[in-house]
Parts: sequence; C-alpha cells; structure tokens
Amino acid sequence: MLVEPERAADRATDPLAPNVVPSRYRQVAVASVPSLDPDWLTEHFTGREVYFRTRFVVARQGSRAALVEVDRLPTSELFTMTTSARVLAGPDDCALVVDESLDTAVPSQLAAAAERSGARCVIVEGLYSHVSFILNPAPLRIRLVDVYPPGPPKLLDQVQRVLSAAEDLPPVVVVPDIVDSRDLLADRYDEQPAELLIPCRGSGMDFPGSKVSFLDERPPEREWTLLGCERSNQIHRWFYGSTPDRVDICPRQWLAPEGQPTLTRCCLIQEGIEADGPARLVPWGASLAEVRAAIELLVETSEVTWTHI
Repeated sequence: MLVEPERAADRATDPLAPNVVPSRYRQVAVASVPSLDPDWLTEHFTGREVYFRTRFVVARQGSRAALVEVDRLPTSELFTMTTSARVLAGPDDCALVVDESLDTAVPSQLAAAAERSGARCVIVEGLYSHVSFILNPAPLRIRLVDVYPPGPPKLLDQVQRVLSAAEDLPPVVVVPDIVDSRDLLADRYDEQPAELLIPCRGSGMDFPGSKVSFLDERPPEREWTLLGCERSNQIHRWFYGSTPDRVDICPRQWLAPEGQPTLTRCCLIQEGIEADGPARLVPWGASLAEVRAAIELLVETSEVTWTHI
C-alpha cells in the first residue's frame, strides 16, 4: 500500500519520516552560510525574507551542508517573512552530490544517489543545476529477474527507462538478478553441447564450442539441445513434431512464493500483467506502458511510505 500524507504548505515535516522528497524543487532554496551550527541556523533563518514558495533551505558551507525547513507568513506577494525555522538534518547527516545526469524531480533518481552515498539526507545538485533532496531514504526495492544473453537485459533497461522519468512514483531501487544462460548450460553439462538451438539471434548469443542454430529460422532438425523456454519447446514440437533435450531459461523458475517484490517476464503471457505471489510478470516483449503498469502494481501492494511534500 502506498501511503502518501496530506499536503499542507505550512505543516511541519517529521524529521524521522521516510522518503521525504519535495514535490517541486522550487520549494528548495540554497544559501551560503558561515556556520552550520543548528542553533545558529535556526536563529538565522527565522524572521528572514524568502520567496513565497520557499519551504526548505539547503545551507551550504563549502562542501558541507545542512537542511533547514522554514515556516512563512501567508502572502499574495512574491516574497514573505519566515516565522520559524528548524534543522531537519545537520552537516553530519547530509551528503552533497553534484551529478548533472540526475533529474532531481524524479524520486527514484534521488534514491539512486542515496544508495551510493548512504547518508540520512542526500542533497543533489543535478540536471539544469536544480537542487533537491531525499531525507531518510527507504525506497521500495524491486528484485528484477531476467535472462542474459541477449544483452543488455531488455527488462532491466526498460525498468530503468521508466523510473528515470517517473516523477509521480515513490522512490524505487531496482535490484537486478540477471541469470546468464551460459552458466545454466555449464551447470547441466560437463562439456558444451555440440549442437545448440536458441530461439533467435541477439547481441551476445555466442556459445564457443557449440554449433548454434536459431529456432525462428526453422533450420533442418538435428540432435541439438534447446536453450529456451516452454514457448520455444512448443514451437519446436510444431516445427518438428518432437521434444528436444532442453535447458529451461524461463525466469518463472527463480520466483520465490515469499520475498521481496519481484518483476520479471514470461513468453507465455500474451498481453497484460500476471501476478505470482509477490511477483508481477509482463510479456516477453512487453511495452514500456506494460512495464510501468507492473511497477505501479508492485508499489500499490507494498508498504512503502512516500512523504511527498
């Protein structure tokens, strides 16, 4: 269940709330200060003129920073006065990240920066030099199961593309669990099969030591090993009227009935999204819209709290 608190312009932020992320980076101002002492910051930012949308101030002293929240008088003008200030995170709790590849309007991109820094408050100066932050990062961690090659793993790439622009989703971190089909062959056989049949061509589909044929080209039948899923098995029976020796690469076999939210794909799904315990499955050739819908379902069934203010 996604929990999102009511928004109120002058409601004080709980400094211990998880995944505190501004809904607009225009709420965040930056100020250079001579001190990051909490008492000094509180006094300094009380009774000061600020832009009417300012709610947070990133107070910077060189490479160190603190996060301050201010209350301000209601106004119809461009500027107003602050009535109080509180330090949400001091310099020992803050990490300052400068990375122009990060869009600070996207919670998952802020969460990615937090994963790398490990700080309680991560302040990011990112794309367009916009500044925002994530306080108490506790992102939803989605395990992503996919098979390689071909590469790059398509579903992982699609999820990363969706999350890179998802301003309306809570912070999500993808935990890739990529299975190398060549390892599956090595686990099954002491020596590489002389004849190998794989579903189709793709980047990285090289298997030294084996003569490789492609099922979608309908080659003359030989004594081969099929490296494929149940759909490939069905196509083989249609083409040749026989069931070959097969190494199964379907990601379903690595799903756990209990565990963290998981996303994977299956070629037996024609369209839409299928649930399997804590997992959501999309078609093998899923669109970005289907991938996004699956992520939304994982968010809805999780207990991630998003303090979007």
